[in-house]
Amino acid sequence: MPALLAGMLLSACRGEDNSPHSVAGFKEYEILGIDVSAHNGDIDFEKVSKGGIEFVIIKATEGGTFKDRMFVDNVRKARKAGLKIGAYHFFRFDTPGYIQGLNFANSIHGRNLDLPAVIDIEEYTNPNLQRTKLVMSRVSEMADYLEKRGYRVMLYTNKKGHARFISGQLATYPLWLCSLGTPPEGIDCDIWQATHHGKVSGIDHEVDINVFTGTRPLWDRFASGIKAEAKHGDSNKLPETPD
Repeated sequence: MPALLAGMLLSACRGEDNSPHSVAGFKEYEILGIDVSAHNGDIDFEKVSKGGIEFVIIKATEGGTFKDRMFVDNVRKARKAGLKIGAYHFFRFDTPGYIQGLNFANSIHGRNLDLPAVIDIEEYTNPNLQRTKLVMSRVSEMADYLEKRGYRVMLYTNKKGHARFISGQLATYPLWLCSLGTPPEGIDCDIWQATHHGKVSGIDHEVDINVFTGTRPLWDRFASGIKAEAKHGDSNKLPETPD
């Protein structure tokens, strides 16, 4: 149940109107992208690319064991179409961060991602776990594991999730923020998820449209595929998990 719901779309946001939004509606922004999972079905990435989309962030994994069945094909087809590629992992509050990091890293290994590896943090479909410090500790544990493997890390959430989990302790990571319908105010983010109701060539159903908030030169570096400097230590050693 959680894997199915979380795979449908990154749905941390609420309150957006349900009217469709075309790519043309974001013409004031230089770089547009989408995020997809198996829920989006077969995608013609050649049409996606020709329709004005430059990047795609693809669901890879969730929790400790779930792997999106379309991830490998989506990466291959998007790469062939010339799109910049990122991958995301839906974070489960009730699973140790190291285990989730291992699942994600094993799936994205060798995929040559252009964008940072994304940890998707949202309360929707997650258990009602009130221990915020434990969740934050598990996110940090996962991020540390990915960085030890040489991956840059980016966090995804909405404004509520930012206030609860990211502001302060996790604010040093690049941020992908969901703020449907209106640009985020008061929160700096690298990627803005603007709508769940995007109409994009090559995709039969509505899809999330995202905007890179910086300039073209900044994008060229952000999407360069530069690796994080791998941290020293045994990345296969299970760290202590806080209570």
